[in-house]
Amino acid sequence: MITVKTEAFYPDKKLRCIPPAYFIYSFMQEIPLQKPARNILKTAASLQKKKFRDSEQRFLIEGILPLEEALKSSYRIREIFVVGEISQEPHVSRLLLKAREEHHAACYEISRQELKRISCEQTPQGLVAVAEKKTFRAEALTGDLLLMDRIRDPGNAGTLFRIAHWFGLGGVLMMQGSVDACNPKTVRAGMGSVFHMPYLEIDTLPETLRSGRTLLLSKAHKNADIRDLRKEALQPFILVIGNESRGVSGAFDHYPHLDV
Repeated sequence: MITVKTEAFYPDKKLRCIPPAYFIYSFMQEIPLQKPARNILKTAASLQKKKFRDSEQRFLIEGILPLEEALKSSYRIREIFVVGEISQEPHVSRLLLKAREEHHAACYEISRQELKRISCEQTPQGLVAVAEKKTFRAEALTGDLLLMDRIRDPGNAGTLFRIAHWFGLGGVLMMQGSVDACNPKTVRAGMGSVFHMPYLEIDTLPETLRSGRTLLLSKAHKNADIRDLRKEALQPFILVIGNESRGVSGAFDHYPHLDV
């Protein structure tokens, strides 16, 4: 059983000192933490693999910050697994309360050993959640887009999600051969940005998305500077980032494009 404590402040009008004195009042709310059954832990651990994420239509969220961002989004949290001492931290307690009240999420207390079975991290933070996957249509992607062409490393993919989110892009395209957007390490590296970016996993670039957009191919050895291009020619655009070792696929050269 954990206790969530929320504090609020109000000025005491009877006091005439500067700065004004404040009384602190608080209320206590208890959230029962259950002990998970073995099959629940087994199912959560299986979500480390893509085939089970696809079949269960759920994925793992590791860490406090990604969970916080997920709770700000339209994704639904189904379960939270937390180590006992971590659950006592005020910020974590508030996240558990929010997940319980708004998502009806099941909250489980687990041991460090059980956490290591669920987590993909060598040194997990102490909290892992399970969320439902979402499916996006092409119409959900608007404005400037980022396309990952066979990006294999989940850390790189997460970083690209974070950059796309930071610069206000309208979505992410992931070509076949790219790492799964719901890979726990992608979600962790993206620091929760994946929850705020619609994305599509595609085999070919849809005409509906390519039409009306400038295709920009990132090529390291072209000696082209994007600053030399007219701003009007770049909006809206699809920026293609290629594989870590092979670069952008030659298939994109068949489309009208600019090398940058």
